Amino acid sequence: MNFKFAALLFLCISFAANTLQGQSVSSKMSIGVEQDVLPYVLNGFIGTAWVGKNKFRVRMSYAEANIPPFVLQSGFQKDRTHAVGISAEYFLKEDFKGLWFGPGIGYWNNEAITTNNYAGRVQSWVFSLGGGYNIFLWKGLYTTPWLALHTRISGNNSRYIDTVKYTPMLFTPEVSVKLGWKF
Repeated sequence: MNFKFAALLFLCISFAANTLQGQSVSSKMSIGVEQDVLPYVLNGFIGTAWVGKNKFRVRMSYAEANIPPFVLQSGFQKDRTHAVGISAEYFLKEDFKGLWFGPGIGYWNNEAITTNNYAGRVQSWVFSLGGGYNIFLWKGLYTTPWLALHTRISGNNSRYIDTVKYTPMLFTPEVSVKLGWKF
């Protein structure tokens, strides 16, 4: 982990902790975990955990997934994204129910492999804005249809991997469904 990422992560967690601490003393802190179907569909995995109070939560995640073939750039046989991120999310209703939205920041490391089997890495800082709708199914079990738009704020310049030009997408839309548990 580089210094810039560690400093940014520290600032985000500090901001979130201060926001949560400033809320009403009568409400309790909640934690939860979520699984998103999209990384599994794209031959990957995800680990997500969150902590929150009242209408605010902070979610941390790590995911790996392949770029879908219909988006893969010409000359490449594979483009795998390794992503770590943190987001601050606000719910319109108490107890993490219903509509939510919020910004996030992440670090993406793309491993692109050309059709000649040459591999290259492209690192990017990414700003995200997303939202969804928590639907509780049974006790702490819920599902969340959601969407997000990610934009690279660094690492968006083209470069060559072997003899093939790799151009990171400036905007990456994402739509999926999560399954979660609130403890």
